[in-house]
Amino acid sequence: MCSLPIARYFVIKDAEQKPLYLKNDQLLVGEPNSELCRAERICVLPNRSLDRTKFPIIMGIQDGTRCLACAESGEEPFLQLEDVNIEDLYKGGEEATRFTFFRSCSGPTFRLEAAAWPGWFLGAPTEPQEPVRLIKESDPSPQTEFFFEQSR
Repeated sequence: MCSLPIARYFVIKDAEQKPLYLKNDQLLVGEPNSELCRAERICVLPNRSLDRTKFPIIMGIQDGTRCLACAESGEEPFLQLEDVNIEDLYKGGEEATRFTFFRSCSGPTFRLEAAAWPGWFLGAPTEPQEPVRLIKESDPSPQTEFFFEQSR
């Protein structure tokens, strides 16, 4: 469990209310009411070294011991989970940029743009049980909109 008092925990769901969950080392989108996929509790901390007006956040799973990161493959980024403590990233400043997403509000939903890859957003697959990925997008779409529900 993250010991920092500013840490907040959320269940994140896509635009169709399908929760994100962990399976086989991947963050997937599940069925809304399925008992087979337990919604993942995601720890969220700010990245204090980046522009605060863009609401930079770092997201960790498994009590903040693994974090979402943007890695590079050729000319495009891809999303992966890395074994790194979210508290270390919080203290690390700009070194945490590839773990950071700018959170923008779109009505009741949020979009998450990769800080290290402008124009690339966290995106939900169209089918359940598929991994969340990065999508290059210029205009908002339901595929890149997520609900954040506070969790304890």
